[in-house]
Amino acid sequence: MKHRGKNTATLLAGILVGMTLAGPVANAAAEYFQAQRSYQPIYLDGQQVQMEAYAVNGNNYVKLRDVGQIVGFEVYWDGAAVQIVSDKPYTGLPPVQAPAPAAEDYSAQANPATFTAELTPAIYNAVRDTVVNRESIMEGQEPVSMGTDVTRNSSLDNALAGMGHYPIYELLYRDNGYVCNVRYPEAYHEAATHTQSFVDSLSGLSDKEKVEAICWYVVDHITYETVYAGPNKVLVQDGEVPGSCMAYSASFQFLCERANIPCILISSYVHQWTMVYVGGQWWDVDATAEEGILPEDRHLVHVMTDPAERYGAEFTDQDPAATLFAQEALVPGSTK
Repeated sequence: MKHRGKNTATLLAGILVGMTLAGPVANAAAEYFQAQRSYQPIYLDGQQVQMEAYAVNGNNYVKLRDVGQIVGFEVYWDGAAVQIVSDKPYTGLPPVQAPAPAAEDYSAQANPATFTAELTPAIYNAVRDTVVNRESIMEGQEPVSMGTDVTRNSSLDNALAGMGHYPIYELLYRDNGYVCNVRYPEAYHEAATHTQSFVDSLSGLSDKEKVEAICWYVVDHITYETVYAGPNKVLVQDGEVPGSCMAYSASFQFLCERANIPCILISSYVHQWTMVYVGGQWWDVDATAEEGILPEDRHLVHVMTDPAERYGAEFTDQDPAATLFAQEALVPGSTK
């Protein structure tokens, strides 16, 4: 119908419209008022219309939805409130909400060997979604839920811990289930600022050349000692600081992340080093082992080595499942 504006006002002016759309409202009204059918005629644009009306304490009440139907505007109950939409025709039904898009099944791209009874495709999808979007919960991210069947202090924790320093990935319990969050620790902001000019200088280099330059940069900023120094100590000054293998690997990974080189931490029971994804495969990089190499001899050193060349307990990965999961989370299909 085209009867809007003045016509609608004419109809509503002669009656007091009761909000009787919802059952709870009607029930509450019945407790306080005695309603009787009203037989007063109701007109729209001079034409009598049939509407149910009730006389309560000398006033005529009609259903708002009946008014909407006759006059021609939308009115419905959304489960919490009455909604009136003046420029839509009456249906009396709440709009159908479009279903939320299904979360992408990243696991289809991954090496099937990644998944175990503990490291499931659902867990992988949640972690990979966080890697792709790089948005923290604090920034409004709606993380993919892993569910409740997550084993803590396990390969999943090891995988997340090995995936990054800046950003770091962490397991959080939220809304009755676990999710993967990502954040950039404030402690590392100074290191990011201080090394920005170095990172900029890598532009134009191949990934292999970037890895080599990062390795020597780290070596030049650490003197080996059995103490830990994180990127927030190593990479905020131009001199050298004492640090263990963890200092070398963490600082190396920090700069690789800044240069968009996929990099993960690998730990044995006595040592820590890194792996980088360059040229379609994962390579070992042990920056600690390059300590003491003179600048004039560095062109002779193979910074990246094949993991197949590892030997001895010092280079025995203590959690291969976590390593595989971390590799696939950063680069799906990279271990097939």
